[in-house]
Amino acid sequence: MLRTAAVLLALSGTSTAQSFNLDVGANQSHPLPANGYGAAANQPGAWVGVSTTAQSAVPITDIVGANTGVTITPVGGFGDFAVNNPTWMGDDDLLMEDASDVGGIAQGAPGGSVTWTIQGLAAGDYAVYTYALAPDFPASYNTRITVSGAVQGPQVVGGAWSGSPHVLGTSFARHDVAIASGQTLTIVTDDPGTITGNLSTVNGFQLVQGIASVGTAYCFGDGSATACPCGNASAPGAGEGCLNSLGVGGRITAAGSASLSNDTLVLTGSQMPNSSALYFQGTTRQNGGLGVVFGDGLRCAGGSVLRLGTKANAGGTSQYPAAGDLPVSVRGFVTAPGTRTYQCWYRNAAAFCTAATFNLTNGIGLTWTP
Repeated sequence: MLRTAAVLLALSGTSTAQSFNLDVGANQSHPLPANGYGAAANQPGAWVGVSTTAQSAVPITDIVGANTGVTITPVGGFGDFAVNNPTWMGDDDLLMEDASDVGGIAQGAPGGSVTWTIQGLAAGDYAVYTYALAPDFPASYNTRITVSGAVQGPQVVGGAWSGSPHVLGTSFARHDVAIASGQTLTIVTDDPGTITGNLSTVNGFQLVQGIASVGTAYCFGDGSATACPCGNASAPGAGEGCLNSLGVGGRITAAGSASLSNDTLVLTGSQMPNSSALYFQGTTRQNGGLGVVFGDGLRCAGGSVLRLGTKANAGGTSQYPAAGDLPVSVRGFVTAPGTRTYQCWYRNAAAFCTAATFNLTNGIGLTWTP
């Protein structure tokens, strides 16, 4: 009790006001997670129950329990449900086993999609974490999450998960978005339509205010840089690499703080096949930022190159660092302020474009500060 109170008191003195922890579903049978449970966002604080059955606006308090005037309104799907999964324990159980039944597109309306409208947010940068894993058949069902105006495009979540730590692309999706004063945040969770009999699910949300997207994206596969190797250009303005066998280009984004004294930087790759993905760091922009042809895409990060780590994509997405990884500055031996470039090189073994079995995201440049 005293420890929980101390945590909330400490939070109330920080800039985390208007950050939210939301547990979606039948909370009568599965109570809310404990205040000390930070989930994927590592954001401990009060959790708020959100029922979707009434399809009406739900007032939500922030992580210190303060009234904010913010509401979330779900439209679509089949309301709340709960299923016991013997693999998930403790607070994972309480967050993930009660959920909103999005359903599948084969069921017809309102199945297959739920739109979540959040109104009344303070202006600022937000990281949006969406938990979307079916408690009954997590390895079989998946859910697509789209956040309007986010840096990242749609992400698909699903797969076998044995409990904390949460895994990007398996138990949750993350999107970074800037909200202007009076702007509504819209999150669409739906059935991607790629699996017969698929039933989509939403377990909860976390909104973390103050985590801004950082860096300068460059070297796009849309024709604005070096031409892609086999006419596989991405859509103009899409902000991604050359097209892969999925019909989209891989994308890398960065969020957090690129500060040597407070390194919270996270590199996120998305829109890739579920294969291996190598995150690497360079010291220059290849070919002046235009890139050079490499495999089915463009090599954008050059100079002195260092591998940060190889990750397994889930739902087409991965990130560095993940749980247990060294921070980017430490792994990249960035010991003094300066610029670095980053990119993700991923396996794409399908018969597509050149004989190569790999492609790359766009590049992103970052300036490290003290």
